Amino acid sequence: MGLPFVERIAAWLRDKRIFRRERTPTDKRALGIALYAGGLSYEKSGEAVGVSRQAVKDWFDRAAEYFRRLRRRRRRRVAMDEKVIHLPDGDAYLWAAVDLDTGEVTALLVSRGRSGLEALAFLEKVRRKCAGRLPRVFIDGGEWYPWALRQAGFDRWTVVAFGPRSAIERYFSLVDHRYRRFWERFPFRSTVESVLRWSEAFGGVHNMRRSLS
Repeated sequence: MGLPFVERIAAWLRDKRIFRRERTPTDKRALGIALYAGGLSYEKSGEAVGVSRQAVKDWFDRAAEYFRRLRRRRRRRVAMDEKVIHLPDGDAYLWAAVDLDTGEVTALLVSRGRSGLEALAFLEKVRRKCAGRLPRVFIDGGEWYPWALRQAGFDRWTVVAFGPRSAIERYFSLVDHRYRRFWERFPFRSTVESVLRWSEAFGGVHNMRRSLS
């Protein structure tokens, strides 16, 4: 996390008028978002910038808007995968897709199950971020993918363990690094919906960082 990254967050907050009021300086909000995304707790991030933990949580949640506003574009290659996440009332799955040419996280889904139906719902999200011919998709050997890919209109995919899929593995390693700060389980009262919003905010911050590279 460097100064240009914090400035990038601040510029986005200002340009898109994410906050209607300037009761708290935008630069302070940007720093709080960056500190939390970098690994500090809401409480520690708040202490660092002189606000409450709830304030930092509310600021970080707004980063989901950056992810959601990712524009539709031509994409040549996309890697995707899913990982188990632990919620207070049982396990769920986080699905993610990364554009191999830009490094952007293009789609996210949190589901209770992992089957062709969930894969199809996820692939429809990927499709909405693609223009023109659909990209080649790099996947692991999950049996839930082939049927879903055909149903969603993806006619080119490659099953591979390494190589092109390293981008999604790197992204998940970032998620894991941040996730471990929750003691391997999302906080009490977390739901599929709240974890999706958290994931979209984390993906938004990741994409902002990528925009500087």
